[in-house]
Amino acid sequence: MVCVRVLGSFAAERDGRPIPLGGRRQRAVLALLVSARGQVVSVDRMIEELWQGAPPAQAVTSLQAYVSNLRRLLEPGRAPRTPAKLLVSAPPGYALRLPEDAVDAWRFERLLRDARESAAQAAGGARPLLAEALALWQGPAYAEFADDTWARSEITRLDELRLSARESAVDAALRAGDLAAAVTEAELLTGDDPLREEGWRLRALSLWAAGRQADALAALREARAVLADEVGLDPGPALTGLEQAILGGRTEVLAEATGEAAVDSALVDSAAADIAPSAVASVDTAPADARDQPDSPSRHPSASPPPSPQPADPDALFVGRDGELQQLLQAASRATTAGPGIALVTGEAGLGKSAVLGHLGERLRADGWLVALGRNTDAEGAPPAWAWVEALRSVAAAVPPPAEAADILAPLLADEASAAAPHDHAAGRFRLHRAVWRWLADIARERPVAVMLDDLHWADAETLALLAELVDAPAGARILVVAAYRPDEVEGPLADGLAVLARRSPLRVPLPGLP
Repeated sequence: MVCVRVLGSFAAERDGRPIPLGGRRQRAVLALLVSARGQVVSVDRMIEELWQGAPPAQAVTSLQAYVSNLRRLLEPGRAPRTPAKLLVSAPPGYALRLPEDAVDAWRFERLLRDARESAAQAAGGARPLLAEALALWQGPAYAEFADDTWARSEITRLDELRLSARESAVDAALRAGDLAAAVTEAELLTGDDPLREEGWRLRALSLWAAGRQADALAALREARAVLADEVGLDPGPALTGLEQAILGGRTEVLAEATGEAAVDSALVDSAAADIAPSAVASVDTAPADARDQPDSPSRHPSASPPPSPQPADPDALFVGRDGELQQLLQAASRATTAGPGIALVTGEAGLGKSAVLGHLGERLRADGWLVALGRNTDAEGAPPAWAWVEALRSVAAAVPPPAEAADILAPLLADEASAAAPHDHAAGRFRLHRAVWRWLADIARERPVAVMLDDLHWADAETLALLAELVDAPAGARILVVAAYRPDEVEGPLADGLAVLARRSPLRVPLPGLP
């Protein structure tokens, strides 16, 4: 049987023995016919391609000689004057009649078709077919003829198919649970073709599935930088959507991508502790109960100290949330021994995020914590950093700030008019933010402190900037910050702020819908 290889060094063999194909132009005749995939190539086109638009007077005679030589090499036992069976004459030119598996490129495409059909029929069926297909590549396609016009489009087509097959192989590895292979191959993909967004998506997805959220977000940051530097573009919706899903703890996205009916949220949450700073974020926040009503107190900022973090009906939306509450209590316990901590409670509107904060506040107060609640608002005219104004005034009512910090903290603790303009200059804002965390750390020496920020999806830039300073809070300070937000409303400054908070390895507590 005659076999031809074009996925690497161009070569042919018969029954396992190499066939000497002759000089370059004669070899190009066979390669050109292979690229036609069994279709007829006209004599006129072959002459045009072989001599690149400048054929000699005897071009037809030369072409006939090349064809005759190749026929003898491919079918040495063919009787004289009998029709050729492999390199055949077919008006208006010639064609190569070989079985599909006799040419590595043809077999590669057949295996890809089989893999697609297998993937549609049964989970895991595509993976061995893809591995077999990719193993056929021993180097660049048609490498010997890369500068020939006729070969360029075929090389591009095959390269695209190969990349698509490699991406499908990563997807198949993900669905098979072979995360190590998925991560390794995805990293090779992005190294070989850094401008192809699907490779970055699969790389981040594989890392996320492996519990390496920090690395996943770092990969997406790298993708953003590469695209910006090389082509001046931002990532498309597939990458930005994945970033938001990772930082929002939306495990259903991971479940769909890995073919799992469900993802172990405990695994995902614990792995989220490894998150590092990221360029893009996505999180969840939602006002759950009375805050969604038009006359909710959070929509009418007041200079009076805020109420305790309790919903109007504390138990109305708390059915089935014992598991989430226990996770938060464990985070509080860790904060008392390991220093500042942060927990992110996410869920759609009405799922009980405020109720969770309320119950958590009650439990922590009973354990001796100082608990402060600040609600972000979408009301027009609300002062900057309003949630912090609310929370810190309640702290000051219990433990006044030291005299030496009073002036610095005044923008957040004075009357509403003063609070409307926290330090405008960078240096002033820096001193204010550091003073807040030093004050809370001083209090935490005597009793642990919990600051709860509700409706973070409505937070303004000043609120987020002060929250981001948590990453530099004094080590060992017994402080827990709990923020609640809607996952589908994370963008802009909130996304960036959450990415910074990832340095503190936040606990992520998504609230699923209740049955």
